Amino acid sequence: MLRLKELELLGFKSFADRTRLICDGSTAGVVGPNGCGKSNLADAVSWVLGEQSARMLRGERMSDVIFNGTGTRPPTGMAEVSMTLVESEPPSMISAAADELEKVIGVGETADASGSRSEPLAKDARPLRRPGDEIKVTRRLFRSGESEYLLNGDACRLRDIQDIFMGTGLGPESYAIIEQGRIGQILSSKPSDRRAIIEEAAGISKFKSRKRLAEAKLESSRQNLARINDILEEIVKQVNSLKRQASKAARYKELHGELRAR
Repeated sequence: MLRLKELELLGFKSFADRTRLICDGSTAGVVGPNGCGKSNLADAVSWVLGEQSARMLRGERMSDVIFNGTGTRPPTGMAEVSMTLVESEPPSMISAAADELEKVIGVGETADASGSRSEPLAKDARPLRRPGDEIKVTRRLFRSGESEYLLNGDACRLRDIQDIFMGTGLGPESYAIIEQGRIGQILSSKPSDRRAIIEEAAGISKFKSRKRLAEAKLESSRQNLARINDILEEIVKQVNSLKRQASKAARYKELHGELRAR
């Protein structure tokens, strides 16, 4: 389970100066009068996790998240939010189930549908994180429109960040951040909309996303194969035509040689 350890903001909305919020593991609450920037913290978390809708961030354009200046301070040219999460100890029931699974399958091994063991997973490909591991996600947006995503200091894609948090409640169908009025919207929404939130909570949304990606790749491969077959048929026709021309040329060469000999 991921736990929020630190949130760092620079030039994001009302946070013109670099601001660090450190969570020590206990329950934290942010209180203050209207307009002091409480909602901006929730917006910062949604934004750094890849929110692409400016409307969901209470703005008209994505550039609205950059500090726009005041009467005494100039606007900033960049907005940056960094969020550090740490892997905590899972609940005892989940931990016991994981230990039992390791006994059946084997540590670092996977089992296929027939129950046979395969080769150990590569270190970078292990889906499980160890308690104490930290993940630092950073997002930057410049006034020029350029944006950057960083994962533990390394440049990455938005898709990489979404894959990490999908199924944890921090994915695209996030239920970890529920703004004012969202509860009523969820209760009054269609069953298909509520199902997406339930699937995210159950942790199966990431597998459905991978399934959609795999099906899209298969469909793209089928289309490429169909184009290759069309090209192959055309090439076969050209080869047959060239064979007939080559046969005529060889026959002409043979007759021409016989004529010269006579």
